Amino acid sequence: MGVKLKGFSRKLAPLAAVAALAGYTGSALACACGCGVFNVGLPGLPVTGIDSEIGLQYSFMDQNMNRSGTGGQAATLNPDKQVRTDYYTLYGQHMFNADWGIQAMLPYWRRRFTTDTSGTPGQVNPAPTIQSAQVSTWSDLRIMGMYTGFSPDKSLGITFGLKLPTGPTQAAPLLDRDTEPGTGTTDSLLGFYRQSNISTNWGSFSQGVWRHALNNYQGYKPGDSVNLVYGLTYRGIASATRITPMVQLNAMWRAHDQGGGDTQYGNANSGYTNLYLVPGALVQMTRSWRANAALYLPLYRKVNGSQLVPHYMLNAGVTYMF
Repeated sequence: MGVKLKGFSRKLAPLAAVAALAGYTGSALACACGCGVFNVGLPGLPVTGIDSEIGLQYSFMDQNMNRSGTGGQAATLNPDKQVRTDYYTLYGQHMFNADWGIQAMLPYWRRRFTTDTSGTPGQVNPAPTIQSAQVSTWSDLRIMGMYTGFSPDKSLGITFGLKLPTGPTQAAPLLDRDTEPGTGTTDSLLGFYRQSNISTNWGSFSQGVWRHALNNYQGYKPGDSVNLVYGLTYRGIASATRITPMVQLNAMWRAHDQGGGDTQYGNANSGYTNLYLVPGALVQMTRSWRANAALYLPLYRKVNGSQLVPHYMLNAGVTYMF
């Protein structure tokens, strides 16, 4: 999905974005991971000029730092201690013609969650009972269409589709609803993208996606989210090294969740505003194979209530275009 940028080996090479990254509220608290932040910007921008592509993305997040509002908070006040997750996302795209295409993303989660099952949010527990749960499973499937016919160079487009409730909502007893691999809800997805050439060597891109749950499942409904990105690519060394450096600003806002058995604490401890600086690179390995890597560094974070957050996040992958 996407558009050509002049001088970038004839095509941009975005790869699959990682799937929904959800937070946990084990003892009725939550984790402000920035769900969906990998679904916008490079390497996840749409690409046109090819018939099809398949890819695999790996993403890593270790949520082990407790925060409240825009500042830190003592870890002893949060029964949840750590949510460590590896995400493997299969991605596919097919262009039916020059203007219309479709893409699908299916993530596989490996999550380890550690919490104090006898703790109380906001209070220090002198005799904690630490337990852990591990989950390895497929998560919710995303299917999106795209229309790229607004301009001759395909630099402007819209995306639209659904997140389907294919992931489990009771993968482990310790997990809370906003930490489960599946939300149980069908969510609408609506977005846009734009790419342009600033100069011979510099290109820019922007993208946005709005997600909205169309229903609730067993009383739980995830909060709406908006993901926005603006970025730059430098193509001055690509011809010699096959490497295109990039830098992005990735922002995400998520509203409070609703229901799901953790109304007393969890909904107050859900929702956030995140801003990440994302340096990275795209690598043209061969005519068809491309790779990507990026490091997500937090610039600003504001969480509702008390939530676990990561110090940083990683994303890397490969794609085959044909």
